[in-house]
Amino acid sequence: MKIEEIVKGLSRGRIIDLSKKVIPGRAEGPLDTGKRKYEIKAFNFPPGEIMHNIEMESHISTHLEAPSHFVPVRHGKKGKDVTELSLRIFFGLAILVDCQNLKPKTAIGKKILGSYQIERNLIVLFGKCPHAGKDRCYLAKEGAEFLVEKKIKMVGFDDTVFPENPKYAGKNLNKYFTHDLMLSHNIPIIEGLVNLDKLKQKRFLFFGFPAKMGGLEAFPIRAVAIEGA
Repeated sequence: MKIEEIVKGLSRGRIIDLSKKVIPGRAEGPLDTGKRKYEIKAFNFPPGEIMHNIEMESHISTHLEAPSHFVPVRHGKKGKDVTELSLRIFFGLAILVDCQNLKPKTAIGKKILGSYQIERNLIVLFGKCPHAGKDRCYLAKEGAEFLVEKKIKMVGFDDTVFPENPKYAGKNLNKYFTHDLMLSHNIPIIEGLVNLDKLKQKRFLFFGFPAKMGGLEAFPIRAVAIEGA
């Protein structure tokens, strides 16, 4: 297919912004983790145009986590940072695992994921769980293992679904099975997606590129879905 045909097709698609807006002084991490640093200070650069100094944490808003976030502390070896992953990972065909009909505290495993058409190089997003707090659904270890076996290339979550079993969240790094399994296989994790409820199609094109910031284990992204016309 010619590039002109691809551009024409995309221009007819429906665009959904899946990213949170980051506001100075009000940046947040994943739900219930509190405020995180994002501060900007304007200054004038000769001959007078406005520029900013920026001070921020890497895990704010809708952000992508690279292997260097987890692999060094769990396995004692180097993990790729956000600049060392292939650009091909950050875009492609995606599918939403819709959790709106799941019961409270559902562990999403192989049985649930097996009902979706998940294949190699797919981007898999989780969201739309209707339960709050510790009643939210979560990706179980066997579910993460299933996705790794399928050789997906990226996984993402909105704030309604825990990437990890909440029983261990914030307590035992050795039981962060999703982070361990995904990042050990160079599968980035996106946290803080929004607007998944606005998707109308089961499969769509997804883009989520981090800035080329060398040495960083995570960075905010502009996550976008494009649905076919």
